[in-house]
Amino acid sequence: MGQFVNSLGGTYEYLGYGFGVVNIAVDKLGELAKNTSIQYIEIPKQLYTTDSLSNRAACVQPARETFGVEGEGVLVGFIDSGIDYTHPAFINEDGTTRVEYIYDLSEGGNIYNKAKINEALKSPDPFSIVTSYDKTGHGTHVAGIACAGGKINPNYYGVAPKSSIIMVKSTRGDFALSTSIMRGLKFLVDKGKELKMPLAVNISLSTNDGAHNGTSLLEQYISTIATVERITICIAAGNEGSASHHVGGELKGENRIALNIAGDEKNVVINLYKDVLQDISIQIINPTGATSGYIEVKEGYVNGSVGLDRYRLLDTGPKPFDMVGEIVLSLITNNQYISAGQWQILIRVNNNYTGMFDMWLPILEGLNIETKFSQPTVTNTLGIPATVRNIIAVGSYNYINNNISPFSGRGRPTVFCPIRPDLVAPGENIISVVPNRGFDTKTGTSMATPHVVGIAALLMEWGLAKNNDPFLFGERLKFYLVRGANRNRTDVIYPNVSWGYGEVCAYNAFQIVSQVINSLKYSRSEKIVDSIKTYNEYNIGSLFIRKPI
Repeated sequence: MGQFVNSLGGTYEYLGYGFGVVNIAVDKLGELAKNTSIQYIEIPKQLYTTDSLSNRAACVQPARETFGVEGEGVLVGFIDSGIDYTHPAFINEDGTTRVEYIYDLSEGGNIYNKAKINEALKSPDPFSIVTSYDKTGHGTHVAGIACAGGKINPNYYGVAPKSSIIMVKSTRGDFALSTSIMRGLKFLVDKGKELKMPLAVNISLSTNDGAHNGTSLLEQYISTIATVERITICIAAGNEGSASHHVGGELKGENRIALNIAGDEKNVVINLYKDVLQDISIQIINPTGATSGYIEVKEGYVNGSVGLDRYRLLDTGPKPFDMVGEIVLSLITNNQYISAGQWQILIRVNNNYTGMFDMWLPILEGLNIETKFSQPTVTNTLGIPATVRNIIAVGSYNYINNNISPFSGRGRPTVFCPIRPDLVAPGENIISVVPNRGFDTKTGTSMATPHVVGIAALLMEWGLAKNNDPFLFGERLKFYLVRGANRNRTDVIYPNVSWGYGEVCAYNAFQIVSQVINSLKYSRSEKIVDSIKTYNEYNIGSLFIRKPI
């Protein structure tokens, strides 16, 4: 594959598990797609950052004290905006760094190891040696919530203050490409194996660009790694709960969708998903009443005018791994900005089938706050890739008044899929470290997620590093977090599309798993032997194990 891509003037990076990243000129995509060894090509998506009392709300202190855990021997990986490695929170008492690696994709992929970072810390000008900065402070804050420790006041310690850290700086400003997330995750997995340390990963990034059903290549890649590696992945639910960026429901006859566009938008992209049996047409009406007329939606690409503005409509058709595909409507302009005001999108069903539909605008961080649907649907606002099934999706609640955060992404109410998010954690006005030796408060599901990844690091220390439970990662770890969550709201039926299975509580999770393990310890070997005998008696066959890839 590498030679073929090179012959087209591009570069190829293999990510393992059958996935790869290609950098190539747009006019060469057609030739690339003709290669029969490629199953599918997907254009990168943009994912945006989703910005001692909260630890108490998450029951961290009693868990640390009772079970003697602080994250030691566990690697916590972040895919974010970078880290201020010079902050005392990430420096040991002896002056050495707690950061094992910084992988800076914004610098073209520069890698700084622990030795290089220690060299920089001894220099009067550290950033002349390790030139990776956290310009937004988002990644530093997130890492501090999970891992702050070292040479700061213990009142500001994170959940796992003795854990080791890897930061993948993936963002360009306040967003990252999905390919960067994938490259970063592969790096974290590889370094976890190299260091022979259990790995918990925090992804506080989110997008609406996709079907929210696990079919994008990014979602499939994350799911594959979560399935085959000894890893726990925690992902922010996103801040779209109250953004008015989603509308959905029954699609029949003619449906009228009202959309307000603010006065400073240069383009607005709307993703539409519908049932496979429905044939539809779309009409676009701008604030002056100019119309596109009805456009039949069929596989392929069309464009046209709506007054002084323009539209582009793409129907991808079925994909090899998703028979529904997606419909992408882009509103653009011949002027400086799109016409501001109330737009309308009419969706007409051309056959007799009734089904469901969903439409999403880009997430809050990518639009003016006034660009939104006039009659939004607040459910199914969980951001991608928190939609991946076998990760821990984390929403936010206010631990002071015990209310769900209005911005916290909601799941889809359905009996056919698991209720998401999985858990909620404190996410409002969370104090943590910021660049230049500072401390500050930030709000968002980005701040809730590192509470959970820090707790995961504590559990993995107890289970894997201390040999109490060698399988305490991934879905098994999530099980104990779910069972141990606080479910104190009498007005909520759990699981819930806002609250998930409840408020994360580290101490309860530890109590449950330790009781289970202690009850098994005295007879574990006997039970395994008895189980094998039972298999043999019933001629069930061979005993299977799964080895790390």
